[in-house]
Amino acid sequence: MDESQLVILPRLRPHVTPPCRVWALPIVSGLVALILGCTDAPVAPLPVPEPPLVAVPASTHPIVFSSLRDSTFSAGGFRNSEIMAAREDGTDLINLSRHSANDSDPSWSPDGRFVAFASNRNGVADPGYAPTFDIFVMRDDGTDVRQLTSDSMEERYPSWSPDGKKILYQSQRESAVRGPAFFRPTDLFVLHLDGSRVFNLTATPTHNESRGAWSPDGKTIAYTRRDSSGTQIFLVNADGTDPRPLRPRDPNFVDEAPVWSPDGKRIAFSAGNVNHPPFSETYVILSVNADGSDPRILTGLGYNSNRYPSWSPDGSRIVYTTDFTEESWGKYSRQNIAMMNSDGSGKSVLTKDIRGRNETAGPQVWKR
Repeated sequence: MDESQLVILPRLRPHVTPPCRVWALPIVSGLVALILGCTDAPVAPLPVPEPPLVAVPASTHPIVFSSLRDSTFSAGGFRNSEIMAAREDGTDLINLSRHSANDSDPSWSPDGRFVAFASNRNGVADPGYAPTFDIFVMRDDGTDVRQLTSDSMEERYPSWSPDGKKILYQSQRESAVRGPAFFRPTDLFVLHLDGSRVFNLTATPTHNESRGAWSPDGKTIAYTRRDSSGTQIFLVNADGTDPRPLRPRDPNFVDEAPVWSPDGKRIAFSAGNVNHPPFSETYVILSVNADGSDPRILTGLGYNSNRYPSWSPDGSRIVYTTDFTEESWGKYSRQNIAMMNSDGSGKSVLTKDIRGRNETAGPQVWKR
């Protein structure tokens, strides 16, 4: 890495006063921009990653997810999450991230060579709160970890564009609300990996937009929007124009966390069950046509929650997070990764670690 690779991004908005320093590094379909900060402070070099314990080709371990099963306890008594890779049947789990901080929200690059994820390993901590998350990327075997964003605000849930040239993520950097990160709204941002641009896709500083996902043709983004009127899935053009709801609000469900099928014809998502059993708060997975029609409930309406779907590359199956609960308490006892056919049949649990609430899927956890 030399000074010839240093790019200075222009100011993005009037209140973002300093420029962002960007290291542009070759990685996928051009360059990956390594954004190291939007302040005038010196930037510390990234630590050299440790060699992997086991090299894990994506062809044999195509499912990634976050898990607490290999966690350690920090000084504050919190368990940290790691990025795990597994075979399609959930066996032979390998820890890719192997770090004492929290690593989560993994997302495959379109070519299957890299995993973007969120981590608070270099985050800024509000008093009394854990450090904020930034966006990182690593190779499919856990090596060559690079930091893509650095901000005092929380940045989570990366999602690669279909051409591999951009990453969509949620950030609080332009939130109009100040205070601890937990209370700040998020917008969706798009990072061009050649270092040319970072822009706010949604730009609604008092609303909360999160968990965005690209359509397979790259023209549309589905996301969760929360405001004073409630929570709903919206669609927006990839340039930020024409935001519109996916479907009218359903009186029985609160929709969130959308993900497109590989052919772009359907969208699966989590939905809070308004008519949940007593003493519980449960979620189900539904799918609809891309125009919001033909809703289908794919998982049950009992005590167990099911969230965060991700389609298989051929669209025939869906991986998701399932929460096992104690019905007498109506509370979560643990999370595992599960799989079902895209019509909701053939459900099976892939991971069965029982040491707490521990494993979470996301929109691009299955290598495409």
